[in-house]
Amino acid sequence: MILSILFVLMCDFYLINSARILTIIPIASTSHHLPFQPLWRELASRGHQVTSITTDPQRITSLENLKEIDMSYCYDIYEKHKLLETMIGGNNSFIEKATVIKKSLTECDAYHLDSKEIQNLINNKSIEFDLLMIEAQMSTMFAFTWRFKCPTIAIASMDPSLQFHDYLGNLLHPIVNPDYNLEIGDPNDMSFKERLISFVYVYLYKYFLYEKFFTTYPDILKKYFGQDLPPLKDLQNNISMMFIGTHPLFHNVRPMNPNTITIGGGMHIKPPKDLPKDLKQFLDEGKNGVIYFSLGSNVNSNLLTEEFKKAVIESFAEIPHKVLLKMDREIQGFSENVLVRKWLPQQDILRHPNVKLFITQGGLQSLQESVINGIPLIGIPFFGDQITNVNRMVKKGYGIKLDRRTITKELLTEAIKEVMSNASYQETAKAMGEIFRDEEIPSLQRAVYWTEYVIRHKGAKHLKSPIVDMPAWKFYMLDVLGFLAIILILILFVIYLLLRTLFRRLTLIIKKFFLNVEKERDTTVKKDK
Repeated sequence: MILSILFVLMCDFYLINSARILTIIPIASTSHHLPFQPLWRELASRGHQVTSITTDPQRITSLENLKEIDMSYCYDIYEKHKLLETMIGGNNSFIEKATVIKKSLTECDAYHLDSKEIQNLINNKSIEFDLLMIEAQMSTMFAFTWRFKCPTIAIASMDPSLQFHDYLGNLLHPIVNPDYNLEIGDPNDMSFKERLISFVYVYLYKYFLYEKFFTTYPDILKKYFGQDLPPLKDLQNNISMMFIGTHPLFHNVRPMNPNTITIGGGMHIKPPKDLPKDLKQFLDEGKNGVIYFSLGSNVNSNLLTEEFKKAVIESFAEIPHKVLLKMDREIQGFSENVLVRKWLPQQDILRHPNVKLFITQGGLQSLQESVINGIPLIGIPFFGDQITNVNRMVKKGYGIKLDRRTITKELLTEAIKEVMSNASYQETAKAMGEIFRDEEIPSLQRAVYWTEYVIRHKGAKHLKSPIVDMPAWKFYMLDVLGFLAIILILILFVIYLLLRTLFRRLTLIIKKFFLNVEKERDTTVKKDK
């Protein structure tokens, strides 16, 4: 009996700790991959066989359980189509941006599906997985849920696209939770114009783009996966759970079902490491405070205008602070107080006590790394959620926003002076850092638990909200409201009939009264005569 129990426990341990997991993040952007790389490492170290389709491979040879399929060629495809230039360009229309995005993603999909590694995943029937983890984007990679027919966890390094909240049954409310792509000044106090735009955007997106566009596949997918491949919407409706990189400090609080797990507590933040000697010396010598300048992994120097570069160079030459600047290409003309490097260990730099200001593009990971170290910001957003992130930063009171299109030496210098001299920015950033660090359960631990939870239960259908399969007329209670409206109309009609009858009777009574009065008067007049 004891041996039987031990055998069952050992089998259960084996099943839980040796699952086959396929992870897919097809977007070529470091910020999309960075938050989840610790999760892949942790799952592999716990005994799971993790296969990762990624544009940013970690190349950790010591982790035998982590196999990576390199899709970094997507960066070249994005550059060929000038994707980032188009997204950042202020004069490009929505149609132009959408066209370039479609071209870039379609070409990447073709490369993915034609590659030997992915062809093997599609056609080798001996390959099976116990769990898929796929980025919650407009990704054709959800076709793999049809191929492997196993539970799926959608993942997002920030707040995902609207349709994914809808798939999980989370409430879509254009005023409470406006989409991060909209340039909303203060999400908690939207103007009438902003509320109107958000309302139109959410319901146009949900009932037109989402229902019409996302239900179809490019022909290339059916070529590889079969003509009976269901619509994308049907596959994504089968998502068991979703991990999203949101946090109340950086996003509006949203009502969510238990199958949506927030992991925005800085899962990517690493333990401290010693700085290289030259950087440590540079920072140690910055007794007046050091400014760290980085526009992230996507905004490179070729995307900056000459006016922008000139403003930065001239402003840094006037301030009495050392500046540590991350830039992918050399820019001539910086003063001696500026140290430029193509790559910098950002997390450890922000931990240095002399760093007093971070000038950033407003990426979510950068904001998390600054706040956890109590560093105030100057935000210069370029595209995507950066605009919303920086607006929220200003609202919270730990930074200043500058417009990259109108930035000047004077504006940048004034912003630096304001943040460096006003203690309230430092105090607010430190207070927010205490909140950010005070998580009951760390994000990585939470993500690992729920990943293995989905594996153990072969999905999480019991956590699925009934809203997901509910038609719009039932969700908005149109039948109930219609029935109540009919009842109300009937009641009002009855009241109308009663009042009309009463009014007519009163009219007759009044007429009769006045006729009697008139008769009595005529009788009196005749008698008097």
